[in-house]
Amino acid sequence: MLFLNREYSFHCSSLSSDQLFEDVQGIDRPRSGKLWGWNIHCCYNGLVLVGVCNYPDKDFMLLLWNPSTRESVVLPNPKFSQEVTCTWGLRYDSTSDDYKILKIDGKERNEVLALKSGSWRKIDDNPATDNSVLSDMDYLAFRHGALDCIDTPSNMGYLAFVHGAFHWVDSLLNQSVATFSSSDEVCGEIPLPEGLDLVFDIMHSKQGVSVLGCMLCVYSTRIHHREYTFKLWVTNEYGVKESWNQLFTIQSTDLYSITPKHMFSDGEVLLRCSQLRRSGSVFKTSNESSGVWPQSDSECIQDGFVYTESLISPKLLTWY
Repeated sequence: MLFLNREYSFHCSSLSSDQLFEDVQGIDRPRSGKLWGWNIHCCYNGLVLVGVCNYPDKDFMLLLWNPSTRESVVLPNPKFSQEVTCTWGLRYDSTSDDYKILKIDGKERNEVLALKSGSWRKIDDNPATDNSVLSDMDYLAFRHGALDCIDTPSNMGYLAFVHGAFHWVDSLLNQSVATFSSSDEVCGEIPLPEGLDLVFDIMHSKQGVSVLGCMLCVYSTRIHHREYTFKLWVTNEYGVKESWNQLFTIQSTDLYSITPKHMFSDGEVLLRCSQLRRSGSVFKTSNESSGVWPQSDSECIQDGFVYTESLISPKLLTWY
């Protein structure tokens, strides 16, 4: 598990459903100097896509980093500005024998980067109409008697990749999930079952997608009378509308903005949550009796990603 705290320092640990995180150790950042605003965008094959800004120029920098080998490479910047509403995905495409990065922008400026090409290309086709908004940008907090809608990089989620395609929830598709094939770069949709219509209400709901045990998942959090209800659905047969099943429901008065991160071999699910009265994120399993980590309010975790160590060199994946 790779963590980023609010002081922009990286840590890693082994992962188990019994003790969650063991032997937490610090890792040197991939770049030194006056850099700030670090964000982990996504992880794949031991590679981490990191966004960072130079200080004081505030120039955006996109890095591909292997925490195991400590190697990193600076990637070309996308053609369009990096706004808070961007979310990212990284995968290997066997058809082209290349790694691809997909950036989904809430303002219809979606782009894809094939690492060997060294340049970003805008994606013109979209399954939705113009001006779509990524639903996973919003999260809920009931503080001081009022709802606050706060956008933070740690809450933006990531693109779920399964069956050769990236997936995300689009606010203009309340009965399907948007898809983008990594090989032929074609947009599409995956239908949701009857009764699983996504409700896009920035003040009272949040939804997103994930992959657990190689299964596509859709999750939602809604608030009613100061109580948060989280529901998780999984599809047992990809693309089949009737194969969706609700896995579990969590009701809480202090845990919100819940995102599923990983499924253990025993079926327990690792969840990243926000908790009222404290900053940052906490982690727990779907077991009702499990506690949260970190326990101390002084430890502030911005985000965490499950990743598998590898010896893949980011420098050997690019031709520039």
